[in-house]
Amino acid sequence: MKTKLILIGGVPGTGKTTLAYKLALELGIDKVVSIDMIKAMTRTYKDNFDKYVFTTTHEAYKLENISIIEGFLKHSEEVNKIALDIVSNINDNVIIVEGATINRNILDLIDMEKYEVSYVNLCLDKENLIKRYEMKNRVRKGRWIENIEIINQINEYLMKDNFNIVNDNLDVTLERMLEYVKENLCL
Repeated sequence: MKTKLILIGGVPGTGKTTLAYKLALELGIDKVVSIDMIKAMTRTYKDNFDKYVFTTTHEAYKLENISIIEGFLKHSEEVNKIALDIVSNINDNVIIVEGATINRNILDLIDMEKYEVSYVNLCLDKENLIKRYEMKNRVRKGRWIENIEIINQINEYLMKDNFNIVNDNLDVTLERMLEYVKENLCL
């Protein structure tokens, strides 16, 4: 039997983590893998990983003077390889993986003989992203607002050729996500 992977991507502030944990509670899933936590753990073993692991989705392009999207994709690929390596060591029927590096290209890295995959991109318009970043900045300082143009460029890139859910209402988004996952993974 294949392990079912629920992949939730989107730029920072779209509600990936909140949705992942609410979805896990609703479906009785006890494994949620957070890309933020993986990145935090890799800092302990810096010498073992590519330089793209230790940046952010919206600052990776600066490492080699490449386009914003190319930097995002390089960063995502390196972090997603680590995430999938961790996932391969989890023995469970259903696993949720959430993070800003999750994008359509991760599907090329997944062994489809072992996994059945459902991928969704959470998105918001620029105005709502700014509102979320203002709220987040009250709790912890981030550089999201000063990078909004770059983040929004990545957001627009991710909204092409993906199954997108606009997360402007968590309850509605949760219902849509439940429907989508149950249909695609036969849960």
